[in-house]
Amino acid sequence: MDPQRDFPADVLANILMRLPPNTRRRLRLVCRHWRHVVGTRTATSLRSRAKTLVAATGSACVIDNLWAPWKPRELWPEFMADHYKCMSVVGTCNGLVCLCDDQELGGAITVANPVTGEALRLPPLPPPRFDDQSTCYDRSWHAAYSFAYLPTSGLYKVVHVPCHLDRSVYDRVHVITLGEKSWRGVPAGSGARCSLGDNVVSVDGVTYWTTPEADKVMSFDLEHGRFTSIRSLPSVVLSSSKNGGSWHLGDVHGRLAIVFTQLSSAMERTEVWVMQGRTVGQIRWSCWYIIQTRTPPHRPREPSSRTKMRHLTWPLLVQDEQILTWEWSLYERDHVLYRHKPIEDHTRKAKHGAVDISERNRGTVVADVNMLPHRNDRRMFAYVETKEPLSTYGPLASPFPLYMQSSSSSLSRSHLPTKRGHYQRSY
Repeated sequence: MDPQRDFPADVLANILMRLPPNTRRRLRLVCRHWRHVVGTRTATSLRSRAKTLVAATGSACVIDNLWAPWKPRELWPEFMADHYKCMSVVGTCNGLVCLCDDQELGGAITVANPVTGEALRLPPLPPPRFDDQSTCYDRSWHAAYSFAYLPTSGLYKVVHVPCHLDRSVYDRVHVITLGEKSWRGVPAGSGARCSLGDNVVSVDGVTYWTTPEADKVMSFDLEHGRFTSIRSLPSVVLSSSKNGGSWHLGDVHGRLAIVFTQLSSAMERTEVWVMQGRTVGQIRWSCWYIIQTRTPPHRPREPSSRTKMRHLTWPLLVQDEQILTWEWSLYERDHVLYRHKPIEDHTRKAKHGAVDISERNRGTVVADVNMLPHRNDRRMFAYVETKEPLSTYGPLASPFPLYMQSSSSSLSRSHLPTKRGHYQRSY
């Protein structure tokens, strides 16, 4: 293409940002100039536009700017809220939100775009093997799912890891690619069952999870369909059974992280270790952050329900170079989100800084989010609003695009989609 007749870089970047990420990737092949603009302008702009999505049982809201505290806004447009608000958010990729309905066996999966109003109901997961001897009655099906985007191929995949839940035994990794009509099961072998909780994370085309077996992380490469058992973990994790610590997985800047926490009478110390490399022989861990939360002195007359608790967010721990934490009290609906700027501290050997939290140094309030008490399923994601289409992957479950939102108030509730994607009509 003649450079003299091509679009200027700024104009071309503005045009490309209006297109879905998959389309932008294909347009890199047009010429060298387009490849440079796609690689240097659109990807950076997409990351810089990331907002913060807060999801919990019965709620999902967006924080537009961590630096300008304001009331969070609802994720779903009004005409979609009743249908999707009760579902659990599994993950987000390029503006698409993966949802799980825990009321159905195995968890019914829907992928939706809140901006366009499009939604795609995925085929049901293959039936599990039942174990009548099980005493587990947990129905948090969403905890076994993960949503991933493969940058090399531009494909979206939903992953279900091996687990034992509500008398149901899944002994395979099940994967479905958006656009496919059925799940593909890959035998996982013994020792690959997931310890459900804050322990399933997908980054850079690989899904990771922990197992009941101590000191081991399993991974499944979604592009090549390969399992790997990762045992070369940080030393604090390998000795956690001796030092009384606990750990789980997380996501830091698109990399796998291990969050290790150790409690004492006066302080909670958390170390965030980030993995570099993907193959077993190349994996290295480095401590990026250290967070120390000082426990306030005990007040005998203060009810335990009034005691403030503080934890890191999950799976997203860091946004805009700020460490995010929750503060809440037992039995109360209000949860306060704080941000903390890591301070360089070479004495504690944290590569990207340390944070000290105390009654005098509580952090900067970002938002006050109303959530159901007795729940510990608060999830945090980086969320980018796009017009990534879902119609190319199959019949949509919702016919209401964004341009109809303004007239949604005139739509009868009897015209909204049912949970199974069918539509009721009033006569």
